[in-house]
Amino acid sequence: MKLNLTAKFSLLSISILLMSHLAISPVIPSLYNFYNEQNSNIGLASVESLATIPAMMITIFVLLSNVVIKFLGKKNTVLLGLIIIFIFGLVPVFTSNFKLVLTSRLFLGAGIGLFNSLSISLISDFFDDSTRGAMIGLRTAFLNIGKALTTFISGYLVILGVQYTFLVYALALPIFILFLFFVPNSENIYNKKVSVKFHKETIYLTMLTFFIGVSYMGATIKIPTLLIEKYFYYPATVTNLLTVLAISGIFSGLLFGFLVKRAKNLTLTIMLSFMTLGSMIFSFSNNIVLFILGAILIGISFVGAMSFNFFYISNKLENKFINFSTSIMLVGGNIGVILTPIILTKLPEALHLEKFITPFYITTLAMLICTVISYFSLKDNNN
Repeated sequence: MKLNLTAKFSLLSISILLMSHLAISPVIPSLYNFYNEQNSNIGLASVESLATIPAMMITIFVLLSNVVIKFLGKKNTVLLGLIIIFIFGLVPVFTSNFKLVLTSRLFLGAGIGLFNSLSISLISDFFDDSTRGAMIGLRTAFLNIGKALTTFISGYLVILGVQYTFLVYALALPIFILFLFFVPNSENIYNKKVSVKFHKETIYLTMLTFFIGVSYMGATIKIPTLLIEKYFYYPATVTNLLTVLAISGIFSGLLFGFLVKRAKNLTLTIMLSFMTLGSMIFSFSNNIVLFILGAILIGISFVGAMSFNFFYISNKLENKFINFSTSIMLVGGNIGVILTPIILTKLPEALHLEKFITPFYITTLAMLICTVISYFSLKDNNN
């Protein structure tokens, strides 16, 4: 089925919101001050969970979305997810009750999870092999454009007041309208055979995806705390830095096909080494130029590593196993995101370790180990 330019843009636009739960990351220190002033029992890890807890519901609804699709169809499932994001994403604008805000973030994650996998499968429905790869590459680019755009907007909305940061989720409304009017119902190919099996490749890459999720999310929520509270940078500087981190992933997505053709399986090792170096930079320097370099390396490596994981599975396994394996890897990454505050905040606190730089020591070591494992695991299959 051929789609015109407007329809293609409307289809790709839903990917703008897939990482929007991280949009509030640059203002976590401000949010912590806001909620802690009202209730001193609300700690930093609790406020950080506003960015990470949606991943729990994303994880659940990535799996449940297939059930919803059976009843509503693919297009209506996407529209339902967008409505949920619009309504519950804006709840924190109108209330300062932390429990209510936390609950609204859970619903936000549910909305995102409903169409997370559909952002890929709908492309497969509408496009054949000649254009599918290009559209999936654009989908990755849109995802990172969305991460950069929502991070940038939320970082500057805080000027109006910390609660107005959440107005960024009003973006769901124009995307809803575009998808409703310009994206047709996809052909009914849902009943294609899908099989469930845990392959060793799936288990191995899911474990790597878990640590990639911890490291990337750790950078997203710990860079603001490090730069603002330890080094006293302006919040606007941090917002711009996280925007650079997100934008760098756009180029990684666009150039992924070029890189994997030349580096083949070493692509994963290269990407993981970039994330190792990027995390290391934040553990020893206080230089804005180096911070920018570190952010670029982390942004490039996250998109490149995740793209490789899905690419490798799609080439290694039979088609009937790909959907299940992809879902499992998404779940692994989201579990890593969910556990990030525990691993990088609660654990150092429990061990009485320094709280600003220690998280980057942890992620540097974790990604170094993953880099070495990926090299020796895939080098013999580098073809």
